[in-house]
Amino acid sequence: MSSSTALLLYRTRFTRYSVNVIAAVADLLEDVDVFILEKIQAENSIELFDMVSRKYGHGVLAVSLNTFSLVDDDFRTELERLVRIARAKGLITLAGGPHPSGDPLGTLKVLGFEYVVIGEGEDTLREFLETIVNNDDPLWVKGLFTIHDNKAKYTGPRAKYVDLNHYPPFPYWRHLYNPIEITRGCPHGCKYCQVSYVFGRTMRHRSIDVIAKHIDIMMKDGLNDVRFVSPDSLSYGLKHYSREPALEIIEELFSRIHSIFKKHGRGKLYFGTFPSEVRPEHLTEEAARLLARYVSNKNIIMGAQSGSNRVLRLLGRGHTIEDVYEAAENAVRYGFRPDIDFIVGLPIEDDEDLRRTAEAIRRLVDLGARIHLHTFMPLPGTPYAYLEPRPIPEWFRREIMKIIGMGSGYGQWLQQEKIAKKIIDLRRKGIILPRQRLK
Repeated sequence: MSSSTALLLYRTRFTRYSVNVIAAVADLLEDVDVFILEKIQAENSIELFDMVSRKYGHGVLAVSLNTFSLVDDDFRTELERLVRIARAKGLITLAGGPHPSGDPLGTLKVLGFEYVVIGEGEDTLREFLETIVNNDDPLWVKGLFTIHDNKAKYTGPRAKYVDLNHYPPFPYWRHLYNPIEITRGCPHGCKYCQVSYVFGRTMRHRSIDVIAKHIDIMMKDGLNDVRFVSPDSLSYGLKHYSREPALEIIEELFSRIHSIFKKHGRGKLYFGTFPSEVRPEHLTEEAARLLARYVSNKNIIMGAQSGSNRVLRLLGRGHTIEDVYEAAENAVRYGFRPDIDFIVGLPIEDDEDLRRTAEAIRRLVDLGARIHLHTFMPLPGTPYAYLEPRPIPEWFRREIMKIIGMGSGYGQWLQQEKIAKKIIDLRRKGIILPRQRLK
């Protein structure tokens, strides 16, 4: 038996990007062999876990989870089975991601994991694996939540935020790629959103040199499209929140990327579109002009969330609906179609707020925007975790369906409405956010 450790990463359709990031951390460690499990391998888990027990000194099953995945009964049942078998075979089980960070007790008691990583996980995972390899006590590692001596135990927050430059954005040596995370942390703390509560409110950016290096690697491996992950693409380069984006830094980033495209004779840059958006106050006329010079996307995604300034203030959005109108006008002026996010079913809005949202949607459609609709979901770890969606009136549904029929609206809001109800049902059953004490 080897003294090394096997790390088994369970990748699903919900977690492929996050598993890539985890693999990029663990692959760099000595005495840790990393296996990425697909669905078919998970179905043969008994044989797999037996192999790990025979060949390795330690085995760790690690899973990244979001709340949306757990409302899928089949996935949750499969996950519980996988964790149960892993523990029976002597493997250590570890969960991370936005859901375990917001509901660590449920992740331990209901799903059966032994340890939860709270918040951003790169440094915690690295130290956890090094501790396992060295046969030391995992409770020395900061950022872990577990049950110890029949009591819930948090080992304490980490002293520093993760420096994105210390880790590759993807395990390119495995030929696995994903959009590059360029900014982490959001200063706003919107009460329905998990980002600030998982990653903190301090913005950190991956450097232009590191971004350029990994784009060059992507291009050498045959990829063509470059996309990014950020809470707000146009916040790149800002040390602290400002309504004025750091356009000089963003242009430097764009220029470096285009020099790589020129070197390889191809390439497309997507910025301010999926899987990231921009804040409306940052889409100034100068920002829209800069994007028009460099990017390949013809749409820009921005978050409005409500047409009521009262609701925007209560949510903690930090902008007004007037900012959204101005940003939409700037986008259209420079040849973009703005895709604007709105959340329906917000528990803090009243009929007047909803009428203002309907008015804002109509005005934005007249400006040339498309409306991207979402339904409020009570996500663990947020201030609104225990609130329930407000029923959507029939008059508003008819209004939205009319806009969708015109080709000016889209989104999975009806599906999300069902997911929100399922989250509430799971909460009432004690599967999510259990309130009971440990026994």
